[in-house]
Amino acid sequence: MNFVVEFYRSRDADEAMLDRVSLEAPNLRAALQGATALFRTLAMPQVPDRLRISDEDGSELYAGPADGTYPADG
Repeated sequence: MNFVVEFYRSRDADEAMLDRVSLEAPNLRAALQGATALFRTLAMPQVPDRLRISDEDGSELYAGPADGTYPADG
């Protein structure tokens, strides 16, 4: 399945997108693991503190801390 990972830096109520990457993974958990690996390897202008994962249709599947904490109910 194709996912889109967006890395953000948050300040107060504002968000700035630092990078957007396509990622192929079998499920959301694997996409989140891939996103945390990208967090450590991508050269971004600032260190992101949030990330968002969407499916190829743009539906948000995960939004949370950039360390990739998986939601307890997922």
